[in-house]
Amino acid sequence: TTSHTHTCKWCRERLQAEAMESSAAGTTAFEGPEKVLEVWFLPICKSKGGGSSSSPRLLLQKDDRKSGLRAVEKKVWERMLALVKCQILSVIGNEYLDAYLLSESSMFVYPRQVVLKTCGTTTLLNAVPELLKIARSIGLGVEDVFYNRQNYFFPEKQLHPHRSFADEVKALDTYFTNGAAYIVGKLNGNHWNFYNAERKQNVGEEVNQEEDVTFELLMTGLNPKLMKPFYYDSKLTPAQATKVSGIADLFPSAIIDDYVFEPFGYSMNGLVKDGYFTIHVTPQKSCSFVSFETNIVLLDYTELAEKVLKCFEPKRFILTLMGNEPSMAKLKKLDGPRVKQGLDVGKLCQNGFDVADDIQLKFQHYSLVFLALDRANARVKNKKEESLLLKATKSETEKGYS
Repeated sequence: TTSHTHTCKWCRERLQAEAMESSAAGTTAFEGPEKVLEVWFLPICKSKGGGSSSSPRLLLQKDDRKSGLRAVEKKVWERMLALVKCQILSVIGNEYLDAYLLSESSMFVYPRQVVLKTCGTTTLLNAVPELLKIARSIGLGVEDVFYNRQNYFFPEKQLHPHRSFADEVKALDTYFTNGAAYIVGKLNGNHWNFYNAERKQNVGEEVNQEEDVTFELLMTGLNPKLMKPFYYDSKLTPAQATKVSGIADLFPSAIIDDYVFEPFGYSMNGLVKDGYFTIHVTPQKSCSFVSFETNIVLLDYTELAEKVLKCFEPKRFILTLMGNEPSMAKLKKLDGPRVKQGLDVGKLCQNGFDVADDIQLKFQHYSLVFLALDRANARVKNKKEESLLLKATKSETEKGYS
């Protein structure tokens, strides 16, 4: 386990400046929901017009820690992340992947896959040209692209090209072909923006048959009584915060890298064999938010969802389960009135939640399950929070999606 007992000078100064600015304005306004970019690569093959890449077999051997994108030096990633406006705090790895804990969320690097997620006012999409350049330098071309994020709470604070989903789609379309954008869920409530592109020029024809699944919980309206571990306390180590919050019990065998920010905020990455899980907490009552994400393949995600929800007790959350055909085919077929493959929605509702949205989508090689659940009494007791959400969604939707 790698733990960090204090923030780096850059993070501390930035967070303290944000806290002072928010205090002067009489509110705390940090954008917890992350922008998430996932890109899969394949070796660039010889095209009909000639030309070739370096040997893909040397780059992509799974038993070589330094193969493919994992061979990229840390300083190269640091230059790319500077365009995003975030820094690397620490790195852990195993025989399958490397997990970078960032000043704003996380990055995961496999030999031919990168997952980058950043929160706040970071400019994630500014990294795309550099990421593609890095990949080309080691003989890799794009196979699949996924970009997603929940709706912003403070869209007016975002920087170009993240001021609206329409702007993000326009930026993505300049980098990738065959792009398609979707908004899943209610526009006047919490929803999920999703973009997918698949490009096959000069890339091998085979479809990715590796198991690929992502399970995500995006939680708001957190129980303030459970947020104490996520406020900086010199007497409480990050490892203790991870343990007392219940996060350490989600995957007991995981290698964990955790960080408590000063004055508040928490991030962690965990590795379990060839999978990862990551949690990022914004504990302030006025904008409380937690994201949980994992690509660990399970037969049933119900128990994991219940454990995560118990750690934070949100008033509402979005659940997404997205996977390709090999991974979704492995999900357990459950019995009951309100079940999906690999997920018992009825059990989640036993904790006082109502289903606000239940949507399923099928893409070319992937399927998506989207659920939005609210506590039955959440809307009645939180008119101010609902008003803030409606104002934020209206601000973003007025900018258009064309």
